[in-house]
Amino acid sequence: MEGPLGKIYSMPAAILLVIGMVLSAFLFYSLMKAAENGNLLLVILLAVAISIVAFVVSKAIKFQKMKEFR
Repeated sequence: MEGPLGKIYSMPAAILLVIGMVLSAFLFYSLMKAAENGNLLLVILLAVAISIVAFVVSKAIKFQKMKEFR
């Protein structure tokens, strides 16, 4: 697969999961800090960022699994 996500899709699944967990944990920590400060806009943006990370990781793993079955 070519494009900006081509390198992400070609990484091993275990590494993708670890990177996704670390990135999600950092974003969730930042979300909690923003919620403590009462910054609603930042909370919403961080929640969307966490969703995007989960979406990209799940699509990459699905792409790898589909490639194995072909």
